Amino acid sequence: MRIAISMAMIAFVFAGCDVAIPNGLFGCGQQSDCPSGYHCWASDSRCYDASEPSCQPRTCEQVIGDFASLGIPIECGSLPNGCDGSIECGGCPEGTQCGANGENFLCGCEELTCATFQEGAECGAIATRCPGSPAEIDCGDCFGEQVCDGNGCVCPAGVNCSAGCGGGCDDGEVCVEGECCAPTFPCSQNECSPPGGLDDGCGGTAECPPCGDEEECVLSDESLFECLGDCTCEAQGVECGSATICGQGTLCGTCRDNGYDDGYRCASGRCICADTFEPNDTMDEAAIACEDQNCLQEAWGIELNATVDGPQDVDYYSLQILDAETLLVVELLAGEGDYKLFMTYLCPNGEPGMTGCSGSTESFDGLKYCTSPDRGVGITRFCEPDGLGEVGTLLVGIQPKAFPGICSPYDLSVFATYGAAELD
Repeated sequence: MRIAISMAMIAFVFAGCDVAIPNGLFGCGQQSDCPSGYHCWASDSRCYDASEPSCQPRTCEQVIGDFASLGIPIECGSLPNGCDGSIECGGCPEGTQCGANGENFLCGCEELTCATFQEGAECGAIATRCPGSPAEIDCGDCFGEQVCDGNGCVCPAGVNCSAGCGGGCDDGEVCVEGECCAPTFPCSQNECSPPGGLDDGCGGTAECPPCGDEEECVLSDESLFECLGDCTCEAQGVECGSATICGQGTLCGTCRDNGYDDGYRCASGRCICADTFEPNDTMDEAAIACEDQNCLQEAWGIELNATVDGPQDVDYYSLQILDAETLLVVELLAGEGDYKLFMTYLCPNGEPGMTGCSGSTESFDGLKYCTSPDRGVGITRFCEPDGLGEVGTLLVGIQPKAFPGICSPYDLSVFATYGAAELD
């Protein structure tokens, strides 16, 4: 989808003038949309008289300087390089590590705790490792007749839990190699188990209930086993692209691969109309049009090329324009079927500024719009005089009355002009 200045407007601006075409004046979707000698830049879909420069990744010094200007110190770690990539910066002295003790991007010594010491210390003292901290911490004593051995609680030599060890294991525990163990009961969290069962944490296995017919036991994104149905893109409602299906990364092909024509593109696993303005189906999601300087003058014009996605589709557009006294007009240049056009204007202070309407007025979403069942609608506007020269907002919408078909294209011309007849 592209935004292009209407040819009528080009003639108005450049007629009789031997002036070079300004960079960024023309919108484009491909190279052939630009005048001879100009190049279509992918970064903003505009035409320029030079080839598009490649992205230059930032250095560690530049990235660290950016963070420093915000008062954020950086010593190490992976940082964004400004080109959708990352760069590893800095290094930590021997004996320290990046992000120690939760201090991201800083070097430090990771303190040991009873929980992080080897496989976990149940008793006795452990060294805390880092300078400036206590030399060691106490992880407590063992209960009953158990003794501390290598920071773990075990029964004394010659006495084990199966023989009592002071009364045997607690309820719910089992005796494993002379030590009491509390099984994890994996089936309480996993819906099913793979062949061979699941480890119960005490050397045994647990067999969870089998899945129903036409279901598979798969490992989900949460590292739990679940019963899932047909593990195909089609069954899971994924039409294109890549997706995690039944816990596995799956390629679901392109829209063309799955029977869609060239009028579709892939977005979040669904094939939708090849309309770069979508989604713009609510005023909160209104597509931003005329982002360059073209609309910041008293007379201007652009063309919006888009598609109708469905019978209930309403497309909204928002344009930042110069607050002036020129008439604002929207015309449907091309598009099958019948459409309803509507528009309104907000002054630089955000207050409504529509004073005249070529059609009828309707209020919705808290604003009054000028609407027309025909292929054109226009409004006059007035704001407080001190707002002239500032930027207001033009809101434009189009809705099919008789649905022409999915992905049916249309062309809208939106312009500000002088000398129009008085509006009713």
